[in-house]
Amino acid sequence: MPIRILNKIFYGFIILSSQLVCAEQRVVSKSNIELITGLAKPPFILEEKGKGLQLDIIREALSMDNVEVNFVHMPLGRNLTGFRRINADGIITLPHDYEHPSLFMSKPYITYQNVAISLVENHFDIESISDISDKSIIAFQNAKKFLGDEYELAVDHSMDYREVPDQIKQIELLFLRRAEVIVLDINIFKYFIKNNKDGIFNKPFSVHYIFNERPYSIGFKSESIRDIFDTGVQAMKENGSYQLVLDNYLY
Repeated sequence: MPIRILNKIFYGFIILSSQLVCAEQRVVSKSNIELITGLAKPPFILEEKGKGLQLDIIREALSMDNVEVNFVHMPLGRNLTGFRRINADGIITLPHDYEHPSLFMSKPYITYQNVAISLVENHFDIESISDISDKSIIAFQNAKKFLGDEYELAVDHSMDYREVPDQIKQIELLFLRRAEVIVLDINIFKYFIKNNKDGIFNKPFSVHYIFNERPYSIGFKSESIRDIFDTGVQAMKENGSYQLVLDNYLY
């Protein structure tokens, strides 16, 4: 075969290889994934706006490596079913020690902290879960289910215990003196206090840290995306943007 033809074949092969490499690099450098998330839970998830404390952290951490995220909202109890049904790329709110054969768990990236809150004027000394047993209490929906046996035993002795789905209603009832203690996540409380437009949340209050923190992770289907996320969150903490997200919603 003439040298001229061999050269053409050789250079054609080089060009094709370069095109394939570039195409592969474009695929690697730009990914789109779907993550299962819960329904609206301000400030963590603001479903209608597609924002929220958790969603902003996730979106920014992954964007550092050109990974775009589409969030699929569904009730918390259906997250795992939804993950399987639509073949999603992960679930955003799982206990940090959760184990599943199809998921690679990220490092904890968000912490939920349930607390008891009372008005300062009542001078309550609340240092343990049992100390709320003789108070009138309004808790978040399904609190008995999530807060454990000690909590269930304590509130069973309360003469006035209720659980409500609308968490701003909890806060309103506390400041209207229709409940002595409310039980909810501290960041939910801070968010509604910050965004209060009516000026009714104007009495001094005490926060009682009687429950353990609950760190949460994301379960990813891809180990490489998990690693990208962990690296992104660490970078956010180091450059201050993680704290900026928190401040935007809570302070």
